[in-house]
Amino acid sequence: MRRRDSVLSAGAVQGYFLLLFACGAALLLTIPSGARVAQLLDVQWRPSPLIFHITCLTLLALLGTFRGIAAATWERPAWRTLYGLAGHVLLGQLLLLPYLFFARALFPGKEHVLPLFVIYSSLVSFMLGSIALRLDLWGRARNVHTFMLQYALFALFFLVPWSLGFVPGMPLLVTLVSPLGATLYILGSPSTAGLLVALAFVLLLTLAQVPGIRRLIRRSHAV
Repeated sequence: MRRRDSVLSAGAVQGYFLLLFACGAALLLTIPSGARVAQLLDVQWRPSPLIFHITCLTLLALLGTFRGIAAATWERPAWRTLYGLAGHVLLGQLLLLPYLFFARALFPGKEHVLPLFVIYSSLVSFMLGSIALRLDLWGRARNVHTFMLQYALFALFFLVPWSLGFVPGMPLLVTLVSPLGATLYILGSPSTAGLLVALAFVLLLTLAQVPGIRRLIRRSHAV
């Protein structure tokens, strides 16, 4: 394994550090201090546990995007590139597990939330990493910089379908397209059908990237 492929490369380590630091800060913010507990008796205020989970989702998705862009330079066959990308995502999720186990107390009576959130956020991170990998390979083949496009699509994907969910009469399906909307749904009281729709959309969009990634990597190796 080359140094730039490694989970211990400089870029990967920076991504993991940011993930741990930001998610740890969000968890601390979510847990009320002793002074806040006393204030709860008077003002009935408490920080939302959703802050932590949304932070984890967003940072893990960004990690997948960062590593997908980096994977375009790995010079591996397509399947090994995708396996390597999956390894980076899973390591990031593994580093978050102590936080997530601790955060179970934020959702008493909803112990099923942890595995559902772990599975969904990992799939989202890998999906966005696959999209970023394909876009970067496409840009390299045409000498086009795709950096701004990558993060514009990231923001649109997260925010637009979720925002449309506030429109009266908008179908739930639209909200579930957004990782943000689907995560809020999962952390609420999800139905089996809703969960299957959210997971199926992410899986199908990920699988749709594979033929393009394979084609672009073959072309880059043939040059």
